[in-house]
Amino acid sequence: MTDAHKTSPAVDSDCLRSFDLLYAYLAGELKDPQALATIQHHLEHCHSCMSRAQIEREIDLRLRASGEAAASDSLHSRLDKLLDSL
Repeated sequence: MTDAHKTSPAVDSDCLRSFDLLYAYLAGELKDPQALATIQHHLEHCHSCMSRAQIEREIDLRLRASGEAAASDSLHSRLDKLLDSL
């Protein structure tokens, strides 16, 4: 690997700091204006972290959608039998 393809330590630490804030940011729980500005700036300038944020948003949407589906009758039946056997 050439030096041009290595990631600088500054970029690594920026990504790590942003990663610590990412989930709170995506959940809308990040209230500190400085932290919000920091992660928004980082996501605007780091393709890797922006891609990660987009993937995490999509996973969250799909998990929320799957939680709205009703369990099938066969699943209810299997769970009832399992609970009865305890």
